[in-house]
Amino acid sequence: MAIFTYWTVGIYIWIWTWTTAANVVFAQDNNHKARIAVIGGSISGSFLTKYLSDYDSHCQIDSITIYDPYDIPKDPRMMMPDSSNERREKFVSPSASQRDGEEGQGPRVSSITLMDGNRVELGASITYSDNRLVVEMMEGDPTMKRKEVHGGGGGVHEFGESTNWKPKNGLGIYNGNFEAGNHTSTSKKFPLIWPLLTAGLTSGETTILMLWRYNLDLWRMAKATEKALDSFALIYDLLRSTHVSTFFESPNDIWDAVGLKYSASVSLDTFLDSINVSHPQHSWFLRMVGFKPGRMRAELITAMNICNNNKNNTQMTGLAGLVNFAASQGDLFAVEGGNDQLIRSAIQQAKFKRAQSCQPYHKGNEHIDYVTKRIKTVVSDFEKGMELFDKDGKLLGAYDVVILAAPLQFCDITFLTRGSMFDSQVLSPMILNRLVDGEVLGTNDFDHSHVIGKTLPDSAIRPYTQVVTTIISGGILNQTYFSINEDEKVPKSILMTGRGSDQLGLSSITELGPSLFKTFSSKKLTHEQITAWFGEKAFVEEEKVWGGLHGGATPDFNGGGESSLGINFLLYSGSDGFGGADKSTLFYTNTMESAVAAIEISAIGAKVVAKLVAKRLGLIDVAEDIQGDEL
Repeated sequence: MAIFTYWTVGIYIWIWTWTTAANVVFAQDNNHKARIAVIGGSISGSFLTKYLSDYDSHCQIDSITIYDPYDIPKDPRMMMPDSSNERREKFVSPSASQRDGEEGQGPRVSSITLMDGNRVELGASITYSDNRLVVEMMEGDPTMKRKEVHGGGGGVHEFGESTNWKPKNGLGIYNGNFEAGNHTSTSKKFPLIWPLLTAGLTSGETTILMLWRYNLDLWRMAKATEKALDSFALIYDLLRSTHVSTFFESPNDIWDAVGLKYSASVSLDTFLDSINVSHPQHSWFLRMVGFKPGRMRAELITAMNICNNNKNNTQMTGLAGLVNFAASQGDLFAVEGGNDQLIRSAIQQAKFKRAQSCQPYHKGNEHIDYVTKRIKTVVSDFEKGMELFDKDGKLLGAYDVVILAAPLQFCDITFLTRGSMFDSQVLSPMILNRLVDGEVLGTNDFDHSHVIGKTLPDSAIRPYTQVVTTIISGGILNQTYFSINEDEKVPKSILMTGRGSDQLGLSSITELGPSLFKTFSSKKLTHEQITAWFGEKAFVEEEKVWGGLHGGATPDFNGGGESSLGINFLLYSGSDGFGGADKSTLFYTNTMESAVAAIEISAIGAKVVAKLVAKRLGLIDVAEDIQGDEL
């Protein structure tokens, strides 16, 4: 009994000493300026850096350091490639396969300059005009220009001015060939192979065709999408507000606040049932009176989801499906020079803002650094804060706040905590998501499959879906293979139904320019496939396997439900443990992708986390009462 008492007293003295010492340190260090690290320099990381710079109007942050394995995208205006190999080697980055390989994801917004000097998008190709955060970022940089996108998102710049090439138009949905080995078309089977083909049609003719084929289902989907966009627009008011209720803990709270919780948490198929979009197995009455229900689901909606996410309707969330459908109707654009220019511009704007806030100005006074390093280990230390180490075990710095701006599934980072009541050098797995019910294993046992799996929900550990982008030059679409008889029937973009995708292994084909095509597929295309589809002269100019061994291009939404529930933006705080310091914190932006993924979604995650960090550092005043029309 006496031994127990002594131990108990000793532990309480240790806890009191540690917490008191921490309080004394922070009390004496009122002038301490926070050091912030951002892991990941793509859309989420670069936008977050800009937003933190906006909040820090009095230069209360010491520095912001962005860590990313890849360089900031170059300004294409500074790149003037010509036909020589020397110029291409100088101005064009290494091939995507060389950049990534087994090393990791890299940005999912990526563009490349081709041998002829034109730039094409490899990843996210288009942006919706109502994506206000992207539009605002562009408006903050007078050098950035929009390029309107019509009938498919290739992201090709300035084709056709000096050539006789006439851009194609229209969309085709390909359902696969129904007679193996026979690639000739007959009028009888043409509708089966091409359930929808709008090539050569005017916009009015296209509307009539789609209404005839999809009737009320098209109207129902359009109305649901319009309602969702109205709800989505409320997010921007919440992001601007400093009311205490607008500092959200998780994406689920955001969707709930704007009325999108249901669509974000159910499968797209379930959501389509709820808005009465017909299903071939349910609509017995429509079949009886001669209609063919379910076309909208099986053709247009499925093709969009396979193209954008490599997923069918049962695997998508309702919200992700609505976002894809909105892009089919809205005012779309791309950034001239490539959408990755948003990254470069956001960092430049952040530096300019910091330089204004941290007077007197001199070069480097903005205290924003971009370090081309891959982070392999993050260690929370009571005395030093969050320590970051590279793959060689070299300490890169200690920070008060670390923001992970890359998917947990891709980052390949070991998260550890240092220190216990007995030994300050003991390393233990960091319990992420502020949960304490996980089994703590030794550091040698730490990996994403069991330790993180015990403390994080499915959405944070489930692998992303693989997509391969292939840029093919020198080719001509083999119309015979695709059962197209006339040239004017060749559409600019070809999307696949489930059957078409299974048969070809393709998600989509888009004609970008003269003899230039872009494909999305689940696997690398073979030489035989490329030759069959584009002819003997076709060759691969660029191939991008997104993420190498670690990644993919799009989240696996797994049909909604518990799978679509995002984890907290605050992954870890030292104050959750014995005597930990508030300054030792880890935030996570990409949890926004649990229910839907897009460039704007990454920007929203960045803005939400920037607000949370600004609140924690006292950079903004939090309002307890709603003022005027703030909300």
